[in-house]
Amino acid sequence: MAQETEYSYRRIFALAWPASVAASVTPLLGAVDVWALAQSSRPLDIAAVGLASVIFSLAYWSFGFIRMSVAGLTAQAAGAEDEPEARAALVRGAVIGGGIGLALLILQWPIGILSFKALGIGSEASAATFDAARQYYDIRIWGAPFALASYAAFGWLTARERTDYLMIISIFITTLNIVLDYIFVVEFGWGAAGVAAGTLIAEVSGFFACLVFVGMVLRRSGGVRANWRPADFFARDKIARTVSVNFDIFVRTVLLAFSFAWFVQRSGAFGDVVLAANQILLQLFLFTGLALDGTAIAAETLVGQSMGSKNPERGRLRYHSAVRRTFVLAGVAAVFFSVFYWLAGDTVIALLTPPGEIRDATTTFMPWIIISPLIVVIGFQLDGIFIGATRAREMRNSMIVSAPIFIALSIWAAGAFGNHGLWAAFSVYFLLRAATLLLYMPRLGRAFAA
Repeated sequence: MAQETEYSYRRIFALAWPASVAASVTPLLGAVDVWALAQSSRPLDIAAVGLASVIFSLAYWSFGFIRMSVAGLTAQAAGAEDEPEARAALVRGAVIGGGIGLALLILQWPIGILSFKALGIGSEASAATFDAARQYYDIRIWGAPFALASYAAFGWLTARERTDYLMIISIFITTLNIVLDYIFVVEFGWGAAGVAAGTLIAEVSGFFACLVFVGMVLRRSGGVRANWRPADFFARDKIARTVSVNFDIFVRTVLLAFSFAWFVQRSGAFGDVVLAANQILLQLFLFTGLALDGTAIAAETLVGQSMGSKNPERGRLRYHSAVRRTFVLAGVAAVFFSVFYWLAGDTVIALLTPPGEIRDATTTFMPWIIISPLIVVIGFQLDGIFIGATRAREMRNSMIVSAPIFIALSIWAAGAFGNHGLWAAFSVYFLLRAATLLLYMPRLGRAFAA
């Protein structure tokens, strides 16, 4: 492997498919939440979970830089065959994630007050929906330190080419949550509070599963006690680079999370039924989008290793093969998902919702989900490439341009065309992200110039 000048499709696929499974089970869990609530005596709690989930999406996605930066920095350290630095990247990421999660826990009261006031602006959702959403928030917030510390482990396992471990952890978390959903929501009838309790227990359990698998990788990479360089954990130059990468990805991810939050908040302007329908469709949107993220995660690892290579020419060849071949696999996957939803979309909706007005509304707007894989695939793939290259500034700039355009366009389009207009603006937003990142692509190739 040391002499490999191009990454094979076999190696890329071996990284991508477990990562796809791992990424897609998270929104799949949201779909299971929807199903469980639909079977309960409180189906409109679907809207409540949709509202409260916005807060966690905004918070957790905003701090998604932890996973991304750890993945990029660890992959580059691995490419340079610097095992101590690869381990130090994990330590720095875990400390940052756990610390931020603890801060969210301490500040939960003011965060909750401000968040629900913002979500209530212009919303037609009922008071009962907001009460249930607040119960969800008050329970789930206790998992924040565990969830964010796990982000560092996710990025680190990805960079160590152990996406199979990442898949096992994600399946474990999701399976546990599904079982708890059934018990707490369907059997006990706890509604949104039951969904939150299940998620909390699963997040805490997932953190400890991460510790187990990280330990397994360490044992196979020289031993758990070997290859540590504590002086580098928080060395000034290492911290400076970590902060620089993290800050730019943080700004990018805040804007991305805010855009999703804005979409949900604007959905509330159309009432509980459309809000619930959009929540269901958004879970399908995330499922297909994140399933496509498997090739992007493979690109993170392989592009990062290429950038860290001690041989610039070999690094250049590997970089170009990683970009080209991950794009090919991503395109094939996008076509597959679009065809699947075209053929089976009505069946999927029927599985998730009981007959009635929520199902009817969901079916009306399903065409946006059918085309969504073709819309998001380029931007998702470029994200992986830029993360691996740790070119966070370009990712930040792309989002600074795209997000304000989306917000302005959504106000006009939703007013003129209703919920169809909102979905159209959301789709344009992802195309804008891809277009702006493509403008920066030539810069990455020039990084290998002598």
